[in-house]
Order: sequence, then structure tokens, then C-alpha cells
Amino acid sequence: MTDRTDLGLDERDLAHVAGPPVGDAVPLSDGATTDVHVSGPEDGEVVLFVPGLGQQRTAWPPEVLAALHEAGYRTVCADNRDVGRGHVHEGTPFDLPREEDGWPRSPYTLARMALDHLEVLDHLGIDRAHVLGVSMGGMIAQHVALAAPERVTSLVSVMSTTGARDVGGPTERAKPALTSVPPHGDLDAYVTYQVELQRIIGTPGAEDDERAAARARVGFTRGVHEWGSARQLLAIRGDGDRTAALAAISAPTLVLHGEDDPLIDVSGGHATAAAIPGAQLVTIPGWGHDLPVAYLDRLLPPVLDHLGAAR
Repeated sequence: MTDRTDLGLDERDLAHVAGPPVGDAVPLSDGATTDVHVSGPEDGEVVLFVPGLGQQRTAWPPEVLAALHEAGYRTVCADNRDVGRGHVHEGTPFDLPREEDGWPRSPYTLARMALDHLEVLDHLGIDRAHVLGVSMGGMIAQHVALAAPERVTSLVSVMSTTGARDVGGPTERAKPALTSVPPHGDLDAYVTYQVELQRIIGTPGAEDDERAAARARVGFTRGVHEWGSARQLLAIRGDGDRTAALAAISAPTLVLHGEDDPLIDVSGGHATAAAIPGAQLVTIPGWGHDLPVAYLDRLLPPVLDHLGAAR
């Protein structure tokens, strides 16, 4: 493992992110690579964390991982493609090949991103894992559960949706968070952008700006790819409606969603739970589209109960 100070980051910023900024480089079958950090008890059941749109593997609150470690779980966190130290693809939305409806086509799919995470488990010699995904990561986690049911001990789909157009939509104020291009060449501009984004989509008053700024400084240093989030968003759009497919998920499933989520409306959580047989739905009043430390006393108990019941 590379020393966490190799990128010259401040220890105060590193205290607000999960794991060192530089982890282990893991090769993927199509020639891409990703960056992975494994932590927690060596003999613990594994929880695979799948990040959301534009989210780096360091963005998980360290308190979340610490709580799972204390409960005896081992955690695996990896970058998605096009973010952080994950593989960077080429092509702006303006020069990518077009779908029949005229929309640009992402160079990869959510199914391919799910395969990436399964290949990370292969590389680590892990046969089975609980899979927890947030937002876009929830969509990818759903694909993991569909592609390899024998390898998924349980599924936790957090503030995510089914892909159906009539559920899980953003508020008018939050819509620009999906389509805006983050500054990629200026640290101060990038930090300002991320702090403002947190104010728009996050839980009001639940997290201070400094924590968001620390995550942004670490993320900027690890790697910001100008069109990465746009290509990820195109992969989401290209995936379409998964409602019918989700009926095939056999893993015990927890669907967790904020009742005041401005980016993916809580209807997305309701639809996900309705589509997956036997899924448990937990909605939390006041919670937006983030993982605020102030809400962990409400978020973690249902997750830990679910993981324990699935053992």
C-alpha cells in the first residue's frame, strides 16, 4: 500500500475521508484499472462499497467504515471508472457516438461498471460480499446482484432508483447538479463548487462546509476528470428502466432513502423496494442526498441490522 502522504495532502483533510488517497491499483479485464482500499478485520464478512455519480472511493464518511469495522465487517472501497484514480475514458458528450434517439452513448454501461466491482472481488480472492451502493452506486449494486446472485450475501440500495422515468426525479433546484461540469483545473474553484453542491443536494444543516471542502481537496488531488461525470450520467440514461429486471434479485435487500432527497426523489426508493421481492424499505424524514455524520445514528442501525440478519 502506498503511503497516504505521497500526494502531499494535509492530515486534517485526510481525517474526513475514508482510507488513504492512494490505494492498490487493480487491473480490469478490458485493460482499465481502478484504485482499491481494503480495511477492517481480516476475518470479517466483506461489505463492498459502490460510489455514486462523480463520487470517489475516499468520499465515504470514515465514521461509516469505522462502525462496520467495529461490528466485525471488512470493507472494500473502489473507484468507479472516470473518477478519482479510476480509468479515464475519452470523448466529450459532443463527440461520442449517438444512440438512435440522438443522445450520446457512454463508452461503458452500468453493467460493465458492476463487472468492474466483481473483478475487484476476484482480484482480492473474495467469493461473496454484502454490496452497498449509493445513488448511481445503488444502480450498479443492483446490477451486481443480478449478474452474480451467488456472490451477493445481501444488497443495500441507498438513495437510488429503478431507472423508470416517472420516479426518482430531481427537484428544479437540484437539476443542475446532474448536468453541470465541475471545474477541473483550479483547486479553489473545485472546492467552492463541491461545497455549493453539498448545500444544494445535502441534508440542510447536517454537515459543515469544512468537511465537504476537505473531501473536495482530497478528490481534486486524486484526480478530477472534466467529462467523467457526464459519461457516467450517460451510462445511467442508457441503462433504461430496470423495474422488470429487479424482480430477479434474490439477495436479501434493504432500500434506504431520505424523505427529503432533492436529487433522487424518495419515490425512487419506494419503486426499488416494490420491484425487488421481499425488499425492506426504510425512509428517513429530513434526510437529503448525502451521508451526513449527524444522521448516522439513524442510517447505520437499519444497515447493521440488515447485514446481521443476512449472515
